[in-house]
Amino acid sequence: MGALISVVVPTRNNESTIRELLDSLARQRYGDFEVILADSSTDRTPEIASGYPFVRVVRVPPTGLNAARNAGVREARGEIVAFTDGDCRVPPDWLESIAEFFARRPEAAAVGGSVLTPPELAGSVVAEYYNKPLWPMMAIYGEEVEITARNFHRVRVPSGNNVAFRRAVLLENPFDEGIRGGYDEVELLWRLCARGYRVYASPALRVEHFHTRSLRKLLRRAFSYGRGHYLFFARHRRAPLALYGFAGAVALYAYYSLAAALAALGLWQAALLVPASYLALAAVYAKRGAGRRAALYPLLDLAFYSTLALGMLYEAAAQLARKPFSRRRPPVADEGKGLPAERGPPQG
Repeated sequence: MGALISVVVPTRNNESTIRELLDSLARQRYGDFEVILADSSTDRTPEIASGYPFVRVVRVPPTGLNAARNAGVREARGEIVAFTDGDCRVPPDWLESIAEFFARRPEAAAVGGSVLTPPELAGSVVAEYYNKPLWPMMAIYGEEVEITARNFHRVRVPSGNNVAFRRAVLLENPFDEGIRGGYDEVELLWRLCARGYRVYASPALRVEHFHTRSLRKLLRRAFSYGRGHYLFFARHRRAPLALYGFAGAVALYAYYSLAAALAALGLWQAALLVPASYLALAAVYAKRGAGRRAALYPLLDLAFYSTLALGMLYEAAAQLARKPFSRRRPPVADEGKGLPAERGPPQG
């Protein structure tokens, strides 16, 4: 028998999918685990979960995903804490793969894995798009990779619905409960990397996520991700991923504004960059074998990332409006420090 693994599942109104997750956890080949549902639902999610004897439901106020995760960690008894979501499904070897990874990599503080589209959603353009963009929302790893402060902006970091940590690391480095809407786990993973902890992604860890089929919900998620990205940027302005993302949002809407102004003056050629970008993206998708969807994915890219950028600018304006007379900058956890050595967590 290996180390006890605590599976923490933050849930809010997942009654339509929670059985899929809990049934898949019941089929795990690794037997030494507990499941903690940190729940803030108003539907039947906790009632359904209470029918599974290995699940402990902990009611939490609806104050955000990271607050629920931290509440689950405080309840956890395992040496390893694994996270997934109430709209996911895990394969029978999921916990076994997590345990084997930490046994093989005793220096590892955290490991994440791939997030796949379930077969039931095959054929949905919006659902399959989650894994298809040039910079996918949900990563699929073909090989094991170490994620460091130096490559953090070049590697798609693991999602919070398929990631595991040593519990001791989480007790010293809890999730930031001020990050809401998106980039919740990204902020913690960056903080760990910046402090020299060893963080990995492994193709052996796989989950399926029941992505939305709705374009409206996809764009709502993009806006939420944008708001979370700005909060990440406000805390870690020297993190390349945070900086480049916010700079890109400013540049994108500066271009939109300039093109609109020039078009109003009759200089419509200024707007040609948008169709040119579309054609370039379509060519890239076609080269990658997207088939007929090569014509659709660039449109989703333009809509998704424009909405994401809008969310960043909205949150920046909202933060500024809350402190209109303050000259103080928000706290920056890693400001004034260079990038750390890529090996070894802090000692003591």
